[in-house]
Amino acid sequence: MVGGARFCRAICRRAPHRGPSTGLRHGSQIRGLALALAISACGQVEERPRSDDALTLLLPREPQEIDPRFTGDAYGLRVSRLLFASLVTLDPHSLEVVPDLAEEVQVESPSRYRVRLRPGLRFADGSALDADDVIATYRSVVDPDFGSRYASTYRRIARIEALDRRSLRFTLHAPHATFLTDLELPILRAEDRRRHLGLPGAAAPVASGPYRLSHREPGRLELSQNPHWHGGKPLFPQLRLIVLRDDNTRVLRMLAGAGDLALNAVPPLLLPLFEQHGGFRIDSAAGLGTTYLGLNLDAPVLSDRRVRAALAHALDRRQLLEAKLGGRGRLARGFLVPGHWAADEGLPSYDFDPARARALLDQAGFARDARGVRLKLTLRVASDRARLSLARAIAAMLADVGVQVAVRPTESATLFSDLGKGRFEMTLLQVPEVVEPHMLSWFFGSDRIPGAGSEGANRWRLRSVALDAALERGRARIERAERVAAYRQAQRILAQELPVIPLWHEDVIAVGNARARAFRTPRLGRFGTLAR
Repeated sequence: MVGGARFCRAICRRAPHRGPSTGLRHGSQIRGLALALAISACGQVEERPRSDDALTLLLPREPQEIDPRFTGDAYGLRVSRLLFASLVTLDPHSLEVVPDLAEEVQVESPSRYRVRLRPGLRFADGSALDADDVIATYRSVVDPDFGSRYASTYRRIARIEALDRRSLRFTLHAPHATFLTDLELPILRAEDRRRHLGLPGAAAPVASGPYRLSHREPGRLELSQNPHWHGGKPLFPQLRLIVLRDDNTRVLRMLAGAGDLALNAVPPLLLPLFEQHGGFRIDSAAGLGTTYLGLNLDAPVLSDRRVRAALAHALDRRQLLEAKLGGRGRLARGFLVPGHWAADEGLPSYDFDPARARALLDQAGFARDARGVRLKLTLRVASDRARLSLARAIAAMLADVGVQVAVRPTESATLFSDLGKGRFEMTLLQVPEVVEPHMLSWFFGSDRIPGAGSEGANRWRLRSVALDAALERGRARIERAERVAAYRQAQRILAQELPVIPLWHEDVIAVGNARARAFRTPRLGRFGTLAR
């Protein structure tokens, strides 16, 4: 690896510059930040020798929950999938459903599936994993006294029966097209059915994935290989996950050799620092996530579709993508990425058109006052530096058409709590992956508005009978052509109603040193390729 002193000499000679200004005046800021980082690195950080063989992965946020029956945050999901294995999983590159704990899944009929487990499966403590553990896991998810966030999904199962220790049959109440992907639910030991796993201070969960949790404290997790994993020895036998919330601190730690790999954890505009540093490799893959502006349709001003369309036309998304992400992504028309089998490539794009935005606001009755302000809105956003910078750029663009926006940064847990309660007007968020299009129902179904007795991510309070019907057809139909037609109708309704304004699909970007050279960047953004 190239040491810290060499980095300082190189970067102080020339701060990175990626071409002409984008119009948001961030070119000089990038160079100034790079120089500040370099000076800080030169004065404070030295490359540290390693005392073990663990690969150190730097994370921007703490996993909130690692019990797979309760995970709702992106990093909780990613870490839980390193510890727990499922009957099936998604190939990180092709995105196809592939066997994991299952040796084979047979579709006996549209509402009946037979699963055959691999022989000799074991949990990390050496105990056998068999059909009884699978049945106990699925029953725990629908147990009303346990309160899993995924209970409604698995209540579609009418019966699970063990045919022998390795074979099971799932019978559904009715055909459900997404059931194969629903089998990605991680499997627990039968004895853990009623335990909430992974709570602070509790014993580490015993699971069957490639790793086991050997140590956990705030800001730090240590994982070691599971000697009984059916996949054999993981690609990286030992992992150390360090949470560093500040972008600059994370970059300095990487440059100083205190981190080996950052997956979607280095802001794109700081990547030139690593491009100049010979000890790092930057790799990317076309991501499946969508960054978007969410709108509360129950807010009086935003209940008018003309206002929502005006906001969409006021945003120069291409300029934002270039200025804030260095162009590392693709403009979005919806939650499904271009090329997805269900994506409607003909959706309206709401191109940048400030004149059209002003005309729509005029039609909605929002004339400029003496200061040129038509209306005032608040934009809620997470408090990390990159999202806050993007939110302020969005506010500046909206101000140009007379919409005055107050950007309000909030700690993540409080932000999501407030969004669920409808305490917002606009918010800037990212959904990390949409592979199965039925996930649209989680974000937009009328029965997915968060509240008492209701789980879901329809924070926008969208209520559409036509959309609900289209999403239900997509779920219930088995034939691919019928599902495509249903989900394309759903996307057209969403493009018309505009509960959210899709911005772009960000690339998945991995920054790694020589120790991480075997890592392959997954389109899903998950951590599974650390194991194989």
